Amino acid sequence: MHFYQVIQQFNAENSDEHGIDVPPHWGQGRAVFGGMAAALAMAHLLPVIPAGMPLRSVSVSFVAPLNAGAATVRRRILRQGKSVIQAQAEIEQDGQIALVLLASFGAPRQSQHQLVADTAPQWQTEKVHTLPKQGQVPEFTTHFDYRISHGQLPFSASPLRQLGGDIRMAGSESSQAGILELLALVDAWPPVSLTLLNQPAPASSLTWTIEFIAHDLPFTNTDWWRYLAEIEFGAEGYHHISAKLWQPDGKLAAISRQTVTVFA
Repeated sequence: MHFYQVIQQFNAENSDEHGIDVPPHWGQGRAVFGGMAAALAMAHLLPVIPAGMPLRSVSVSFVAPLNAGAATVRRRILRQGKSVIQAQAEIEQDGQIALVLLASFGAPRQSQHQLVADTAPQWQTEKVHTLPKQGQVPEFTTHFDYRISHGQLPFSASPLRQLGGDIRMAGSESSQAGILELLALVDAWPPVSLTLLNQPAPASSLTWTIEFIAHDLPFTNTDWWRYLAEIEFGAEGYHHISAKLWQPDGKLAAISRQTVTVFA
């Protein structure tokens, strides 16, 4: 099932508690990959947010594995002010909370301070690695195309704490890019942690925070988006990773932070 088909489960007529089908073929180990899980929760929340309230920040806790099949998603407005809305969405499956998402929406304000973000980094493109579409790769990665220009493939004993390059959804997934697509594009990258290892080992996201910088997205999800992640600290089986996603025109689109558990 394509990404846009999964999102068609959600509309303004849905009640606050809504039954959904978590799609197959989007797995990452024993669970659906985090970008899809977060997009499912956010897709249920967005229809009740008024126009003119762009999404500023999302915080996600991956409480338990979310598997393909039936699940229930719930949403709640925690507080609605004149210029800011705080809201929550959660997904439950088999009587267990699998994901909790907190979102902050904020209307634009007049400000005398406009600070320009860094543009997308430039790398040599002669030696680009790609993730294979077959073999021992997470099944969700077949929905994406990767060009790794900075860093190395997972389990290659990379000496770098960084991983970067370009990403897009596969051609059959083509649609207008929006918040839900950016959630998927950012989280589709393998954790930098896996590139440091010399053999396969599991890893999973514990928490994820992503802040949205761009709100006018005149691009598709099959355009190439640039990504760069770096491990800022790692010890005791937990890695703290910061990342950025840039639009196809080089402007910053999102800033991400993850806490990743590494079982190696």
